Amino acid sequence: MFNSLQFNNKEKMIKEALIKKLEGEIEVAKADLKTFLANPIGVAEHIDYVITAEKKLEALAHAEDKLESLLKI
Repeated sequence: MFNSLQFNNKEKMIKEALIKKLEGEIEVAKADLKTFLANPIGVAEHIDYVITAEKKLEALAHAEDKLESLLKI
């Protein structure tokens, strides 16, 4: 019983840490994409704006998908 309780606490801690990490990644991706869309010429090395915006959107979608999957467990 004690070992099961310890395992459940560790599992909960790990899951909560992953949720917080992914929520942070989502906020960073949103801020990055919004900033880029608002001022694409501010980033000199990006010539193909659509591809760059799509990559930033992919980062956001990837983090959101991971969080959604984790919450289903």
